[in-house]
Amino acid sequence: MSWYPLGHGDKSLIEESVFAELGKKYGKSPAQIILRWYTQMGFAVIPGSKNMDHIRDNLDILDFRLSDDDMAEIAKLNKSVRYYNRTDEALAGFAAWQPTYEKE
Repeated sequence: MSWYPLGHGDKSLIEESVFAELGKKYGKSPAQIILRWYTQMGFAVIPGSKNMDHIRDNLDILDFRLSDDDMAEIAKLNKSVRYYNRTDEALAGFAAWQPTYEKE
């Protein structure tokens, strides 16, 4: 599963030249290229946004497929950055959380 697949707003990730180049090639935004790479790799992707245009764009990634060469080029990127670091306290909170409608 991919948490913060767009780097939690990290512009240095989204502005990587490979994403801009592939975006031009496929007629997509860099964010859409990133999300397509994740889904094509078989990851569950959970991008978050409150902006309706971004939500629509995030869903508009199923009408193209990155080539094997494009996938390999993206895979070469390694920023050694984690955008989500789970703590034991956070895990306990997630495990105990219940939606309001399930509370007694």
